[in-house]
This record gives sequence, C-alpha cells and structure tokens, in this order.
Amino acid sequence: MVKTVALAVGLSALVASTVMAVGAHERPTLSSGAAETSASFNWRAYAGTTIEIMLDSHPWQKFIEPYIPEFEKQTGIHVGVSVYIENQFRTKRTVEMLSGTSSIDGFMIMPAEDLAKYTQLGWLEPLNGYMTSKTDLSPHYDTSDFFSSALKAGVRGGDNYTIPIQLETSLLAYNKTILSRYHVGVPRTMDQLLSAAKTIYEDSHGQIYGITMRGDKAAATSQWIDFVHSYGGTWLGRDGKSAIDSPQAIAATELYGRLLRLYGPKSALTNSWYDSISIFMQGRAAMIYDANVFKAEYENKGISSVAGHVGYAVIPRGPAGSVPHVSTCSLAIYSGSHHKAATWLFIQWVTAKEIDLQALIDGIPVARSSAWDSPVFKRNDSSPQWTQATLASYKSATPLWNPPVVSVSQCRDVVGGAIVAAILGKNVPEALGRAATQMNAILASSQ
Repeated sequence: MVKTVALAVGLSALVASTVMAVGAHERPTLSSGAAETSASFNWRAYAGTTIEIMLDSHPWQKFIEPYIPEFEKQTGIHVGVSVYIENQFRTKRTVEMLSGTSSIDGFMIMPAEDLAKYTQLGWLEPLNGYMTSKTDLSPHYDTSDFFSSALKAGVRGGDNYTIPIQLETSLLAYNKTILSRYHVGVPRTMDQLLSAAKTIYEDSHGQIYGITMRGDKAAATSQWIDFVHSYGGTWLGRDGKSAIDSPQAIAATELYGRLLRLYGPKSALTNSWYDSISIFMQGRAAMIYDANVFKAEYENKGISSVAGHVGYAVIPRGPAGSVPHVSTCSLAIYSGSHHKAATWLFIQWVTAKEIDLQALIDGIPVARSSAWDSPVFKRNDSSPQWTQATLASYKSATPLWNPPVVSVSQCRDVVGGAIVAAILGKNVPEALGRAATQMNAILASSQ
C-alpha cells in the first residue's frame, strides 16, 4: 500500500492535486514489460520486499503515484512513499542521509543541485552495473532512448548515479484572453516583455499583474539565471570566480527586479513557484515565466481558471538571444539501502517507455525522445504550442541553471539576496558586487 505524508501548506494546497485527466485520450499500455521475463531477468525476483521511496511534491509525483499499485501487483514488491513539499523535501532528505541509519531506499534528486555534494559524501549508489547487467536490466529497457543531456546530468567521475524522469526548461506562459483584451502581442524580446507587463498593469489600474515570477531569494535564481544568460552573463568567469556582477548580469537583474517591483504581485518577495503559479492560474497575472512542467497545472480545469486560455513561448530575446536553462529531475538509489536491486526495478518500471509516454500525454516533459516522437502523443497533444516552445527551448538551452560548484545552496542563497535587493529597488551593482564577494569566499572555502 502506498503511504503518503502530505506536508503542503498555504497556497501550495491549491496545486496539490492530481495531474490532468487524459479523459478520452488514447492511452498506451502501461505494463512496462513487467509481466515478461527472460532467461536471466525476472521482474518478480524480489517479490515480498518492501522499499521506501521519498518524493518531492511535484507534477511527476502526482502522475506516478496512482500507477504504483500496478508495479506492486506485477512485481510483488511493496512500496512505501513519503511526499514532502520542496523545501521540506530537501531538508528531510539531507537529514535522512546524515543519520546513516535511514530506511529510505530511493529518492528524487536534481543532479545540478545535489549530485556533486551527494557523490562527494558517498550517499548515492553507482548505477553502471545495474544498467549493463543481464540479471538486473530488463531486455525491454532502453537507456539509449533518453536525451543524452538528461542522462549525462547524472554522471560524475565516469559513474552514472541517476535516471532521469523529466527534462525541464522554463517557458513564458501567457493568458491569451488578457493579452487580447489589452491589445498586447506575445513578447519576443526583453523590451517587449517589459512593455507588455507595463501596459497590462497600468491599463487595468493594477487589478491585473503584468507578470508573475519567483522572487523568494534562492528559489528565484533558477528563473533569474535565464535572464542573465539571455543578456550574455553567466555564473562563473574563465578564472573560476563569480561572474554575477558583470555588466550583463547587472542589466538582467535590473530588468528582473523592475518587472516584479513595478508590474508584479505585491507578494513577489516571498513567492516561490507554488505561489507564483497559483496567482497565474487564478487569472490575476497576464504572464508567468516558470518551468514548463507546470502546464499540467495551468491546463487542469479542476484547479485552474485559465485552463484552455494559455499560450506558450520561449523566453524573450535578450542581447545574447533566447537562452533558457534545461534541468533534469531524476531518481537515485541511496548507497545505504538494503534493497538496492528491488529499488532499481522500481526505477526501471516508472521510467519505462510506456510510462513516460503516458506521462508526456498528461503534461510531464519526460526525458525519453521516443515519447515526443510517438504518433500516440502527437494524436493526443492538447497543447501543441507548449510542445513547440519546449522543444525549441531544449535546442537553445544551457544546463548551467545552478552554479557549477559543490556549494550550490550557499551560492544560491547569497545570489538570492541580490535578487531581493533588485525587487526592492536597491542599488543592483552594489548588491551583486557583495554577492559575488560572498560567493567567491564560499568557493574558496569549499575547495
């Protein structure tokens, strides 16, 4: 039986719902080959085992939980699932690892955030052996089908530590009805983005926010960095030191702060993703820049008042072009697990081609190319504009959405402080200069 610990509070309750129902959409077979065996591989090899999986409260988690009983039935493996909202998830996962006695067997992880730290501390089980074993790898499981960037995200020191569940980028989503009402075109450049937000906010007398984005310190950095890259900036210079105080980064940060300060929600300083998407889904903001995975929420008529009225576009062009990020959300096995092989079977099952195809139909941007190419998906694609914008973003995206360092969290925290300063209208060059100095001190101490 699946056990879920739900700790979502406040506005997060609005988005703590099941993914969009496919309804009359054509559904692929979800056996994942689990009913089949070969001379050396057997899905029921660990029947009777109980594994514990820790998941982030996330659209993919909401998609996969209803299917876990199928996995249990077909493999005989019992699955306990604990779910926490994002900040609590990261804290709880770290506490579990530090204890050295955790009962957790597997968990979600974003390699760009935690791979360097977790491998350094020895908390992740290398998967190379499982991925080549005739005994442990289903003959129907195709690792070559994953986008190479998604699979490589989990590689460190020649070892693969994660299997991708989705390949995420960020898009500009917009309320078609609002843009039409105020005679505003879809922004294609950063100047047009600023102008569109200004027009809608002022012409609605502040009743409709021009745009909503993350503003809550470290949470904002994953979206802010796309503005920086589009202006020609980056996290680190060639000397390995912080480059967040470059002229390009300053210009991008000033724009990000101006958009939220002048035309965004009054709560921008404390808005993380769940707050921001809630504002957009309530029809209180004309545009939002955030992860493409939230299409599943925007288009869910059960919780979103804008479902069916949302358009999607790549990030507006800056001086360096449209440069979004691409990030990978993955699954990993805890090195201290007593049920590693059974957990590997679970990871295989929930990332199989059939499962990923259904996830994509339900709005999850999966990491398997076969799902995107599938005639079944193309026949059931309810948001082709989202698909086009997502695939276009994949082509121009950078994987450097987080600083490429071990001390990711500390660096994000200090940069988040500078973003807050920009939203407050403070001196951005000074704020980023201080953040760069702090970031360099962190880098020096972690070497």
